[in-house]
Amino acid sequence: MIDAVSSVQCSEMEFLPARQTAHNAPDISALFPDGVLTLVEHKDNWPSDLAPAERKQLGDACGKRLAEFSAGRSLARRLIAVETGAAEPLLVGDYRQPLWPAKVTGSISHSDDFCAVAVASQEIIGDLGIDVETLEDLDPEVEDIVLTPSEIAATAELEAWTRKLIFSIKESNYKCCYHMVKSFIDFKQCEVILDLQACTYTSTIVCNNREGVQLCMKVKGAWLVEADHIFTSAVFA
Repeated sequence: MIDAVSSVQCSEMEFLPARQTAHNAPDISALFPDGVLTLVEHKDNWPSDLAPAERKQLGDACGKRLAEFSAGRSLARRLIAVETGAAEPLLVGDYRQPLWPAKVTGSISHSDDFCAVAVASQEIIGDLGIDVETLEDLDPEVEDIVLTPSEIAATAELEAWTRKLIFSIKESNYKCCYHMVKSFIDFKQCEVILDLQACTYTSTIVCNNREGVQLCMKVKGAWLVEADHIFTSAVFA
């Protein structure tokens, strides 16, 4: 178990768990540029070690919430340790966002079955995002909230799950852009263009930041469909 409070010198082999094959946890490293560290684990293999400061922030949380939080923090600390040499706690900010160490960017996502984490030095990637969703059709009521008219038209002749893909992309985009915006981003403020052959996308986000200044951000990323799930990445273009 990692001592998440003290700073330690480490190697990748000390902190990266062996690849679990029982549930074929997907390898998502190809979704990101070189230099980004990634981990995916099935719920049957989720680690549960938490630093005391991390556990304190959870309060009375238990069950599913505790399992998801513990898995995300445990996997993230392993990657942070590889990146920085220090396995330090990953606390929660005022808006429930992870407070990544200085000069580190990262993202965490859960489904009922998988936990996915990506971490990188900000010298390589300014900010990044990750999302994992079950491979299924998007609820029609949610479509009205998520999709722009252009996205509805672009997916009209495609398989229905591609609209769930756009939802996942927008979730990963939000995580990628939060550090810059620090405010709510409406789904329809993000316009996604899919490249179905390459399994990549580009998106444009036009919104106001917390200070009311309008921003126009370009994000790019990729997706992987495996183990009945959609995995999406986001990085600033």
